[in-house]
Amino acid sequence: MKLKIIFIGFGKKEEELEVEKGKRYLEILEDLKINPETVVLLRGSTPVPVDEFAEEGEITVIKVISGG
Repeated sequence: MKLKIIFIGFGKKEEELEVEKGKRYLEILEDLKINPETVVLLRGSTPVPVDEFAEEGEITVIKVISGG
């Protein structure tokens, strides 16, 4: 299945991937060398848990910045 990823807060804008069914967003983030604890995923305007199974379509990955 095809997954379009839009990146916010990264050096790149978007990427299209061919993803096998049954793969979780967590695994896709790890394949992209992105720490899942540092991002928020959105499908449309709805937050998506990283342990959810990936669905065909578009997902937005937003880098979260925190400081102390």
